Amino acid sequence: MTENLNTLIEDIRTRSLDIAAQLKAERAQHEALQAELRRLEELYQAEQAQVKQLQAAIDELNVSLAEAQNKVVEVPVATTSRNAEEIDALVKEIEFCIEKLKQA
Repeated sequence: MTENLNTLIEDIRTRSLDIAAQLKAERAQHEALQAELRRLEELYQAEQAQVKQLQAAIDELNVSLAEAQNKVVEVPVATTSRNAEEIDALVKEIEFCIEKLKQA
């Protein structure tokens, strides 16, 4: 009976040592996963900050674009048409100026 009890105690001891070793391995893996999780969270936060910066830049560009689109550029258009007499007078004046330049 004592031999049987000693065998049983030895079996329990072996199992408890195995469980302790497994627990130690699981704790080490847990710590490694926790470290990886912290690293990934930091990376995620950095990416989120960059996204916020890019969104702010996009918003600024959209505001600038809206302002540019709202600006009205008026091109002066000659509303008065010249009649034939005014055009003839201008042509004669230009010809006169050309003749003066040729003489000089």
